[in-house]
Amino acid sequence: MFDNMKGKDNKSLTGNISKKLFSTGFFHIFGGNALNRIIVFISSIVLVRILTKSEYGTFTYAWNIYSIVFIFSGMGVDSGVLQLSSEHGGESEYTKKISNYGTRFGILFNLVLTAVLLIIGLFIPLKIKDGGQLLCVLCLLPVFQFIFNMMSCCLRAQKRNREFAVLSVFNTVLLFAVSAGGAFLLREMGLVIGYYVSTITACLLGYFVFHVRLINKDNTDIGKDKNDLLKIGFISMVNNALAQLLYLLDVFVLGIVDSEEKVLASYKVATMIPTALTFIPLSLMIYVYPYFAEHKDDGKWCLKNYKLIVAVMGAFNLILSAVLFAFAPFIIKIFFGAQYLDAVTVFRILAINYFISGTFRIISGNLLVTQRKLKFNLIESIVSGIVNVIADFILIQLWGSVGAAIATVSVVVVSSVMSTVYLVITFRRKEQAD
Repeated sequence: MFDNMKGKDNKSLTGNISKKLFSTGFFHIFGGNALNRIIVFISSIVLVRILTKSEYGTFTYAWNIYSIVFIFSGMGVDSGVLQLSSEHGGESEYTKKISNYGTRFGILFNLVLTAVLLIIGLFIPLKIKDGGQLLCVLCLLPVFQFIFNMMSCCLRAQKRNREFAVLSVFNTVLLFAVSAGGAFLLREMGLVIGYYVSTITACLLGYFVFHVRLINKDNTDIGKDKNDLLKIGFISMVNNALAQLLYLLDVFVLGIVDSEEKVLASYKVATMIPTALTFIPLSLMIYVYPYFAEHKDDGKWCLKNYKLIVAVMGAFNLILSAVLFAFAPFIIKIFFGAQYLDAVTVFRILAINYFISGTFRIISGNLLVTQRKLKFNLIESIVSGIVNVIADFILIQLWGSVGAAIATVSVVVVSSVMSTVYLVITFRRKEQAD
């Protein structure tokens, strides 16, 4: 799709596009992510049918707390590794050196998160029964998930998109298979076992089959890049944390305001399809990220390609969101059952949210990182986070799960406007400086 060239040959998205997309692995990424989302969606339907509404609500509550803790994973060094390695064109020796340091640092940091999960699970009284027990069992998962994420970042930075897609799909398929069997036999605990088995096995695949060596005795000194790695990682972590809290805080506050497991289960069901569909813009961002990072100083190239991406994704997302909104009752009844029809209103609100997020927020937010506009991303994330907290606590108390959905849309609008306007300004400034 994008010309993988520097210097004088800065063409736009022209030529034999299909051939370029295939040869550079775009279809592998998009196809892999599409397959992942389909499997995750089918898995959600199966799990909803296997578990009772209360059991599914209990797991949702515990997993939401785990996810809040995990957003601090590795202090964001995996994002730093991806950015720095991409700027160096994914050069093999540099990637090995930077990932070696980042992996060592991240594993040690995630052991702290392990302790945090244990403390929460053992000593903090939680609103929903059995949530603490699940958190204790989940406590070691952050280490293995960090290793898996780091392997994925190394493959992405080196544009090894086929291997990245295979690794991702393998992890998802195995998670589905083990979780479904585990839920049938061990209920909520079976889902936890599924995450361990799939993540550890995927890491072994990355190591033995794709030869992703994250830790080695050589290349332990990264010199001045250490400060850049930790700076990019920390700011990326804060940005990602505030962005993910947009969804995680909804469930957390709902659990405080209304500790009924069935309310949480219905809200979770309403989020499944709109959330799953974000794989479309995210797949595109996974593919184009290294290219925009390489061309970060070429404003004309970046602006032209950004406009094309927004135009295509905007048209596609508008049609998709309209279909979701119009057929919401039918979709929920078919896939999740009549007992979840109370989620229709929330589903429709989140369908609108998908259009805004998938067209503007996800694209502009990711591309700002390629431009190293981390301070602005941090400011935007802080503003969005404040709006999110205020909106959640006010609107959830007024309208429950519907209020949570409205709060999500409000924050996405604020975030989208800020990031999109600033990204265009950034590209124009660089274009004028060329």
